[in-house]
This record gives sequence, C-alpha cells and structure tokens, in this order.
Amino acid sequence: MTENTGPPVTLAADRSAPPAPGRPVLPGSLAIAFRLAAHLAAWIPFVIGAIRSVQKESPVVSDSASIALRAWDVLTPYGPLVGQATQLRNGAYDPGPLQYWLLAIPVHLDPRAGVVWGAALCCMVAASLAIEAAWSAFGAFGGLAASGIIVGTVAWQSLIAVEPEWNPWFGVMFFLATLATGLAVLSGRRRWWPVLVVTASVAAQAHLMFALASAALVLVALVAAVADTIRARAGYWWAVVGLMAGAACWIAPFIQQITGRPGNLRMLIASLGTRQPAGTAFGLKALSASVLPPTVWWRPAMSFRLEGIARVIGGGTPAFGVAVLALTAALLAVAVRPLRSRRLAALAVASLLTSGAVLATYSSIPEHNIGHHTQNYLLVVLLPAGLLVWLTAGTAAVLAARRVTGPAGLLAAARRPPRGTPGAAGGSTARWGVCVTGLAAVALIGLGTWPAVAQQGRASAAAIHAGEVKATRLAAQRIEQMLPPQRLKLSIVSNGVYDRDVTLGVAWALHAHGYQPSVNHRAARYLGLGRYLFTGRPMPGVTVVVRNQGVVVRLTPERR
Repeated sequence: MTENTGPPVTLAADRSAPPAPGRPVLPGSLAIAFRLAAHLAAWIPFVIGAIRSVQKESPVVSDSASIALRAWDVLTPYGPLVGQATQLRNGAYDPGPLQYWLLAIPVHLDPRAGVVWGAALCCMVAASLAIEAAWSAFGAFGGLAASGIIVGTVAWQSLIAVEPEWNPWFGVMFFLATLATGLAVLSGRRRWWPVLVVTASVAAQAHLMFALASAALVLVALVAAVADTIRARAGYWWAVVGLMAGAACWIAPFIQQITGRPGNLRMLIASLGTRQPAGTAFGLKALSASVLPPTVWWRPAMSFRLEGIARVIGGGTPAFGVAVLALTAALLAVAVRPLRSRRLAALAVASLLTSGAVLATYSSIPEHNIGHHTQNYLLVVLLPAGLLVWLTAGTAAVLAARRVTGPAGLLAAARRPPRGTPGAAGGSTARWGVCVTGLAAVALIGLGTWPAVAQQGRASAAAIHAGEVKATRLAAQRIEQMLPPQRLKLSIVSNGVYDRDVTLGVAWALHAHGYQPSVNHRAARYLGLGRYLFTGRPMPGVTVVVRNQGVVVRLTPERR
C-alpha cells in the first residue's frame, strides 16, 4: 500500500490567472476609483503641508537649511558625495546624497520653498510606489492597507507632512515604499526588484536607522527573485536593470570612500559599537515596545518631543522582544507548511528582517544618546516594525481560520455564485457595498482628518523653530541691506535661540541671493565642511547678535 503524503510544499509565485471563485473581484471602473482614492488619501497631507509652507513665506532653518544648501550644490562643481551629518557616529555622515539629488531641481527653481514642496512631491511618489507594489502583490486589500499605513504613520507623526525635507521624515516614506516593494518581490513579483533597489537606496542614504533593514530586504528579495526566475526559466532583465540602478544610486558614496580621507562608509562601519552602545537588552526593549500593547505608536509622537528614547520605551521588556522574534520565525515556518502561503511567508520574512534591523540599530545607539530628547525621531522606525508583526500574525490567523472552516464552512457563503444562478445578484450587491464603503472611508479620512493633522503639525513646527525663524529672517534682511552679494564670514551670537540653527538658516538665505557665506567648524560640519568652512581667507565679517528684543548686525572689515 502506498502512503499518501499529500501535496508537495511549494511557495511558487502567485500566477496571473483569474481569481478563484471565492476571491472578491472589483468591477473595472470601481477598481480604478478605489485605487485613486487610496493614492489621494496618502497625498493629501503632503499637498496641504506644501501649500501652507509656500503661503507662510518663512525661511528654512536648521537641518532643513543645510539640506537646501547641499541640494543646491548638486548642480555645481561642489556636489556632495555623502548625506547629512549623523549624531549617531562622531564625524560621520549618512551614507549618501540621493536626497540632495532628488531635491536639486526644486531648490534651484524656488530657493525659498523648493526644498519643502520638492520633498513633498518625492514623498508622494514614494507613497504611490508603496500602494502600487502592495496592490500588485495583495490586490485591493493590499493597496488599501498600504495607504492606511501611510495615513497612520503621518497621523502619528504629523511633522512628516509638515517638514518632509528633514532626512528622517524623508527617509521613512521611502522606507515604507521599500517594505511594500520588498513584499511584492517576495510574493513573486520580481519586476519590482529594480524599484526596490532605488527606494531602499534612498531610505538607507537618508538616515542610518533605515540602512540595515533596507539592505537586508534587497538581498533576500534578490535571492527569492532568482529562485523564481530559475523555476520559471525566464530572463534576468529585471536583475540587470536593478543592478544598474543600484550602481547609479551608490556611485557617489563609493567615489567618496575611495577618494576621501577618511572614507565615510568605512568610518560608519568602524564606529559600530565603539561609543558605549546601549546593548542588546535595550534593543529588545525597543522591539517589544513596538508590538506590546499599548504600543509606542499608540501615543501621538509629538507627545514625546521632550522625552528621551529610554523613557519612551521604558515599558518594553527584553523577554517579550525575544518572544516577538520567535513568534515571527514560527509564523514563517507555518507559512511554509502547513498553510503553504507565499504571501504570508513574504510578510513573515519582511517582519523578521525589520525586527532584526530594529534590534541591531537600537542596540548600537550610543548610551548617552538614549536619554536625550533630540534623538526621539528614531522612534519612527518602530511603527512599521510593529505593524508588520501584527499584520503577519493577523494574516496567519485568518488563513488558519479559513483552513479550519474549509470549503463547506464560512468560505462557501463568500463564494461568488455563477452568473444567472440564484444569489448572484446578492453577491454582486455585497461586493459593491464593501467597495463603496471603503471608498467613503478613505475619502472621509483624507478630507476630514488631514487638514486638522497638518494644522497641528504646522503649529508644532512653528513652536519648535519660532525663535530661529524670526532671527533668520531679520538677520538676512539686514545683511542684504548693508552689503551687496559677496564672500563673507558669518558668525551668530545668541542667548535665546540655537545659534547653529540660525547660522544654517542665514547661510542658506544669503546663499540663495548670491552671497558666499563661510561659517565656523561647528556649523560647517552640517554642510560637509568644504567651501562653507571659514579657513582664514580675507573677507568681510558679519556678526549677528540675537537677543530677546531683536537682532543686531555688526560689520567688520576684511578678516583673516
């Protein structure tokens, strides 16, 4: 007697054949409307934020000003080869300049607000890529889920839409696109791999906290796509395009590594764990805080503004962090067998990689940084990590329930009867009802919630930078009245605002009007040193004294 061992385990790519009878299908016109609504819901906050930034006519300050300056330099002989200065590694910079490349043309077209609306456009593109990738792999549900996660992320941290040019906020949008395109490739859509390479490169170069997860997703997705190609005996054009895109994205950092003294990439790698890192226990606490109810992302991010990371994730426990990793690994095994679900396996792999990257990143944060409130932007990566774990667990529960109920159970009621048979009209009506309800929900979220969210974020941003913005505007106006465009040594002395933020803001405002400002080493570090560092060349000196009552500008003759 031959033993029946059941069907072989396979996680082959989902085919483009017509859906099974039990799978809901959207009518063509309604599917288009539903898809557009998903995109619009993700775009609205960035559109509102960009419009308000243009209307208020406020100068950019702090890191936004340094980003504008370096984006301007892209189209000059002084194009940057590295990213923003990072506080996580002494003297090092984020891996690359892709964000500056993307913002170069908007900044030249509109020196005053181009950095804001240019970043908003880039974030909208990233949102659309995430929605389309999720739609291709998971259908309408995936597209809506991607839009909802983007909506939820910006609702949680409204500054993402208000200050999209800041590299952590810019990077998180491309990181969400990286997760979605990675899921698409892992689900069998290997044509998304070149897009994954680009979005992962932008995210990794924008900020270090996205680098590990982005790199891991690119490599694992490549292995999965190659396996699919071998199985299908298809061509490798997607790999060639992806490798060419990757080479274009990373040519500048590699040139800097070869020609720079020291090389930035080498410095980043060498500095790992050299500044009293927080340790594995802290990384596990961060991971548990992203999943354990009430999660970190259940509380509005702006409420963390004056708290250090250690205090925010203080409720997490290392043991639960280990349990999260073990659960995700177990769900991956369940996806392979007995559920044999390619999509669940893709979710589990992406969740495991992201959780592992969160663990490694938080474990390597310098210990003295975790108590400082200026580092709490690092919390933004915990939201997608936690959501992925919950999505993986929820998907596994649904698939297991469907397996238990079987074709004679609840699924039978959900199957679409053939046309012309009794009940067909009822099924069609139900599908229309679900779709219209979904469209209405997306529209209400986009039109009702986002203006309030954007207003709240704008007020918060104005409160944070109010003194610096006022001082920058007055100082730039008075310098332009006193001196024609020329080289000058810029110094800021203040007793009530952050002088570095004002220095960068005034430097950008003057640079956009034809001046060539040089600044001290502390501010020049945020501009990549180079031509902005004052090295003793003869030039007029401008000292801006910022007091509570106003701004005083003092001129000095040619200085060395």
